[in-house]
Amino acid sequence: MKPIPLSAFIPPVTGTGGRANSVFANSFDTNNLFPHQRPRLNSSKRRRDDDEMDLDNRFDLTRDYPPLIFPEKQSVDTDAVSALMVDAAEAASGIREKLESPNTGEDVKEVAMFGLRMFDLLSCMWERVVRPAVASGPQGGLSAKAPKPPPKPDAGRKELMDVLLKSEKTAILYDTNLGNVPIANRQKLNHALSAGLREAAVARAGPDGDASEAVRVTDDALSLVNDMAFMGQASRPVKDKSYCSMPIRLEFEDKGARIHFERTIRAQCGARATMSLPPIIREAQTKFYNEIKNRYANEIVMVRVEVERLRFIAFHKVDKGPKWLPCLETEPIPNDILSRELGSFSGVAAAPAVNAGGGAAMVTD
Repeated sequence: MKPIPLSAFIPPVTGTGGRANSVFANSFDTNNLFPHQRPRLNSSKRRRDDDEMDLDNRFDLTRDYPPLIFPEKQSVDTDAVSALMVDAAEAASGIREKLESPNTGEDVKEVAMFGLRMFDLLSCMWERVVRPAVASGPQGGLSAKAPKPPPKPDAGRKELMDVLLKSEKTAILYDTNLGNVPIANRQKLNHALSAGLREAAVARAGPDGDASEAVRVTDDALSLVNDMAFMGQASRPVKDKSYCSMPIRLEFEDKGARIHFERTIRAQCGARATMSLPPIIREAQTKFYNEIKNRYANEIVMVRVEVERLRFIAFHKVDKGPKWLPCLETEPIPNDILSRELGSFSGVAAAPAVNAGGGAAMVTD
């Protein structure tokens, strides 16, 4: 059997000058895998120039064929489309009612009828084509919209929220009368605190007031305290006062109990109590307070921590005014504030004055 020459399997590219015979030589052997073949010059087919060879390389699909890339399947939010169809059905019912009205013009009726027919078509496509395709899974060509993964919490946000939620249940009591001499014994300090608050309540009630009722309300407020810690080794004399004192950290059952205690002690005894905050947060609060005070120089201002939204909010009012007015200015609390060092915020942190609201506030006269 005579072997079939390799040239019989090589199709011509540019033809052979109008002749039907095949190419005489293997002109596609660019790698010289078949050196026994005759060179290109002996062929009746002309040699391809550089431009034509560039076109061959560019349009030859057998070379560097790109991989198949299947497009992503379309996703359908079935809940959103269903809600949209319900709203459209309600609107279509209103249009049908207007069509039955004799006052509706013929032109309006034609447009409305066209819209209703298109809506019926869309409803049919949704109920009989799209929704079954989504329900049938990926093989149906459509897939239900996958729920978005929950966003990752910001670094430090949870820790900051936990600290502030715990701070909502604590308060710092300032400048209370703990006796005329310094005291270090904790039991004696407890008795001195109760006696000092009762004495302040009686003095604030005055000779014309009900001293017994003031003492009862003060004792009721003290009963809300779950735990107490004196912040120091011993009480110290207060400047320009005839008694000794020290800051006292009080813990309560919840935020409401703390707010009730602060308001009662302020009203009955004239004592200062405010929400306990870490020093770095107090420093940031002081900075924001100074900025608000500069903008409302002739008024009393107050800055409070809004735990739910992690920000400082401010209020202002005129001296002896009846109501606090909210300021438009707010300041977000950075999520990484607890990792910062003291001095990161301008201003010197100081103990806040009388609290006029439920959060940690700073008030000046």
